[in-house]
Amino acid sequence: MDARDQDERLVAAELARYDRELRRYRRLRSRIEADFARRLDAAGFRYFQVTARVKSRESFERKVRRAPDREVRDILGVRVIAHFEGDLAAMEQVVREALIVDDDSWVDKSELLPIDAFGYRSVQFVGQIPGSSDSGGGAADPAGDAGSGDAEIDAPLVEVQLRTALSDTWSELEHDFRYKSARQLPREVDRLFALSAALLEQADGNLDQIRLQVEEARTAGPATRGDGGGERGYIGRFIQYDGDSRTLDQIVTAALDVPFGIVTGAGRELRSVVRAAGWHRYEALVDGFGEFSELGRRLAIACASTSHDLLLADAEPQRPARAFRGIGTYWTALAAALLGGEPIRESRVPDGRLAEYRVVAAYLYANPDASALGVRSRYGAIAAPVGTLDDAGFRPIDLG
Repeated sequence: MDARDQDERLVAAELARYDRELRRYRRLRSRIEADFARRLDAAGFRYFQVTARVKSRESFERKVRRAPDREVRDILGVRVIAHFEGDLAAMEQVVREALIVDDDSWVDKSELLPIDAFGYRSVQFVGQIPGSSDSGGGAADPAGDAGSGDAEIDAPLVEVQLRTALSDTWSELEHDFRYKSARQLPREVDRLFALSAALLEQADGNLDQIRLQVEEARTAGPATRGDGGGERGYIGRFIQYDGDSRTLDQIVTAALDVPFGIVTGAGRELRSVVRAAGWHRYEALVDGFGEFSELGRRLAIACASTSHDLLLADAEPQRPARAFRGIGTYWTALAAALLGGEPIRESRVPDGRLAEYRVVAAYLYANPDASALGVRSRYGAIAAPVGTLDDAGFRPIDLG
């Protein structure tokens, strides 16, 4: 059998698989589209769209014929459209919870562009849909072909794309005009596409700035209001829009290997440690974060529970561990406050637990090359049990 015949056999086998699984993929399309939307809504996002599609047979065949020996991993695709570029990183963390993600598939298309170029901007990755081997209720799938021997999809794959609404408009038009054109487009069209991409990238940045200033105007008010609106505003702006803060959230979430979502009481705990650190203005928060973020990362790895609530493991031990927007800033401010020796008021974390954290923070600060994971193991062996509230239940600890 020559190579061409072998390729044709592979193509025929893949097309037969596509035909068998098409109806089930269509059901999964509706289910995962609704699941992503529900998760994003629950996480507090307001401005987004989720659309899922199943690749057409013609498109599937073209892709298979281009590389018959390569698995097609985007039969089912989901596109998450954010109205604000600043939401993309946190939205990615939310939708990743619905999948078993192949991290090797993750790519940021904008990073593939030359430094002086403008064009396609989208984050993409592939993941498996857990628990999808039946039609959702455990009963046999009426769409399955009896006796096919392959009536079920084993952990089907889905390709996820995240981009802004402006980037989505540009990419759709660029794809239709450029790749579906019957002839080579003039160079002037290429220039106009690049110019449009540059303008839209600037527009995305402008929209983030507009939202920041609108929210600042909403939360700011006379100092006599006494409702903390201004304070909530600058901390909220920082964890929402500062790129280093969002990056540290992702790093801490990945290091602890916990899901991302909304954590009741996180805002109050965050404000208490930011105040204790002495960061009473936006500029002070930016400077303090820059100085202590590495220590905050290491303190989180050394101390945060991964089986109970990350903040209130003692006060509410029944709550599962869950990261949240601002988790990196919380541990950074906590580290700075502990080193400064200032009391952390209005926190529900017991004083005894904070005393333990203070010892760990001081040790990590004095030993910058010490492994945070190694310290975690040592601290876990001498820490008071999770759920301890009475100060008498805590004992002084020493890491040497």
